[in-house]
Amino acid sequence: MPEFLVEEFVSQYGKETAETMMADFLKEKQVTIRINRWNNTIEETKKSLESQGAELEKAPYLGEAFYLKNFETIASLNAFQEGRFQIQDVSSMMAAHLADPKPGDQVLDLCAAPGGKSLHAADKMRNQGCVEARDLTEYKVDLIRENVQRAGVSCVVPKVKDAEQLDAEWIGKADVVIADLPCTGYGVIGRKPDIKYYASKEKEEELVRIQRAILANAASYVKPGGTLLYSTCTVNPGENIENVHWFLKEYPQFELDDITENICKELKSDVIEKGCIQFFPGVHDCDGFFIARFKKKA
Repeated sequence: MPEFLVEEFVSQYGKETAETMMADFLKEKQVTIRINRWNNTIEETKKSLESQGAELEKAPYLGEAFYLKNFETIASLNAFQEGRFQIQDVSSMMAAHLADPKPGDQVLDLCAAPGGKSLHAADKMRNQGCVEARDLTEYKVDLIRENVQRAGVSCVVPKVKDAEQLDAEWIGKADVVIADLPCTGYGVIGRKPDIKYYASKEKEEELVRIQRAILANAASYVKPGGTLLYSTCTVNPGENIENVHWFLKEYPQFELDDITENICKELKSDVIEKGCIQFFPGVHDCDGFFIARFKKKA
């Protein structure tokens, strides 16, 4: 682990939390799945998996979250081929859960690949409405298309778009904008250990610039009364709570939206400033992740 990163973790969160996170990075990670529910049930998925020798164990925080065990390959499972579940960490599931789209909503997912949050939004919307799932390259959007096709969802529309470029056609039209943005990834070093080798203060600063540029565009897309969901898979405050404070100052038409009623009782004490939550690897039973929910004033 780079020395500057260890120092950051200790100075930001204290020695105990820093040591807990770094120890968790070395542990083997379980495979976590989200069971699709709009045209499928947990029991149907469980029976299908058990017929091939696989097992499910309940994961925390969300009813649709499970650990998948005793399988050879994901692709060989009928339940996967039939689109009954999506591989997704619980922390990532919390993003669309807290975005809370409703059937018939117009949803814009700005950095969507490989499509887990878009598909989760579609599931919550019962495949009614529209989720435009964007990413920067054809390769990334192809990943979204593969997952959309497998899931049998018709309301998700994958598109190649640069989130840093303002799209005038969507100004003021989105009920929900999901901005799960490029970040340092410090919360998922346990799954992607190469992250620590490329970490630097310069990279942190460049990513904050990109995040703020995209958030500025995202603000334009939300209709009055609509929701902007900002998330990252990092534990770096500069990309998280500091971006929240910057955004509220620059865009006073938005306010933090209270999320305490949308989360389980185990997490209520972790909510900060009513509209934000920071997950820490090893402290929480999931990857490191940050979520903030904003409401655009009507």
